[in-house]
Amino acid sequence: METLRTHALFFLCLALAVALALFPPTAPYAVGMALVLGAVVSNLAPGAAPPGLGKMRKLALNSAVVLFGFGLNIRQVISVGGQGFWQTAASLAVIISLGFILLRFFKVEAATLKLVTFGTSICGGSAIAAVSSVMKVRDEDIGVAMGVVFLLNAVALVAFPLLSSLLPLTPEQYGVWCALSIHDTSSVVGAAAVLGDASLQTATIMKLTRTLWITPIVFLISLRQGEKGKLSIPLFIVFFLLASLTASVFPFAPLFKTLASSGKVLMAVALYIVGFGLHRNVLKKVGAQGMLFGMLLWAVSIVMGYLLASMS
Repeated sequence: METLRTHALFFLCLALAVALALFPPTAPYAVGMALVLGAVVSNLAPGAAPPGLGKMRKLALNSAVVLFGFGLNIRQVISVGGQGFWQTAASLAVIISLGFILLRFFKVEAATLKLVTFGTSICGGSAIAAVSSVMKVRDEDIGVAMGVVFLLNAVALVAFPLLSSLLPLTPEQYGVWCALSIHDTSSVVGAAAVLGDASLQTATIMKLTRTLWITPIVFLISLRQGEKGKLSIPLFIVFFLLASLTASVFPFAPLFKTLASSGKVLMAVALYIVGFGLHRNVLKKVGAQGMLFGMLLWAVSIVMGYLLASMS
């Protein structure tokens, strides 16, 4: 009972985030509002967070992405994903090369900056977690790299929707830009959803295509470290493709539409939890130089992502 009272504020505001996603007038803005709500609660009552917050966020995010698959035709997945292969490859090559060049000019642990580089070029926290498992790094290196990516993701959720009204991009191009330029899947989907389903669908497919680069990158790093390389594909991507295939084959359009819409509710849950991690202690942990390094890489990623999106 005492534990329930301790975490009551967290779950009360979580219910509010869900309500915002379900209420039609606030639904288009629910993701951003959920992020801000989580950040406010985190700083006012840091002890309200229950244990296992990271696992909750991952489950909500991955489930949301899988549910988005029910709103997509498999032919669209193949078309956008095929085009996205060379776009994500070009972006990844430039960002990784630049990161390894810049790290010698910063007085920060090289391992930390390498993790930031892989997080920026591939898919944020997921890439950092995967790469760190085959690199010789300290927990502190992982924490700082996660902090940099985490803070920039929060900025992206606010900045990209604002920029969308100022730039001459179609909803589909905006989705490509989000997918190529924002780190984590949660922030990509949250920022892309502002311009509607066309942007959201394109961004989701492109981001998953970008995420698939975890496999060859981790494999190559593990070989260089002298360890046995292991190939792995995130399971939620497999389920996303199966959901898309199911929706393309079976004639249950109303059901699939409901499932896809419920994914937006889970996305608000995921972003509420992400916001809960935006505590002021995170800023202290990251440090000025680590943040500057991440911002420089991200700036290049944004510009390159925009150029590639404009050509699509």
